[in-house]
Amino acid sequence: MRQLIDFGKSIPSSFSQSATLPVQSLPNSTILGQFGLNVGANGSVLIEGTIGLQNSMANSSDVIFTVVRNAVEVFSLRSSGRDAGDFETVHFSFADSGIAAGYYGYALTVSAIGAMNQPVIVGPLIFSGLSIL
Repeated sequence: MRQLIDFGKSIPSSFSQSATLPVQSLPNSTILGQFGLNVGANGSVLIEGTIGLQNSMANSSDVIFTVVRNAVEVFSLRSSGRDAGDFETVHFSFADSGIAAGYYGYALTVSAIGAMNQPVIVGPLIFSGLSIL
């Protein structure tokens, strides 16, 4: 049976169209959320995120979502843009395992690939994690 050690979340926007954050082009990024978690010896962290995007124009730039643990990239996801004005919800789940015991900071960032037609984060914007043994 699994044991819950800690829970962290960053939910600045839980409703559609309740945020307006521009997505910066690589090598820059926009921080979407941050939290910290205690992790037990040989523990795992289950990370989930839900992000709403709106494409500004046709052929919007692809975006890369990145999960960072203590300034080290541990997961990334690429999302391709749709038609102009379309809304898109990106959801991901990730298990970060084999982590030594300690306190870790997690962050979610986003970057656009290319400088033309960048999408905008419009909500929802939910980023959370569970530390389990």
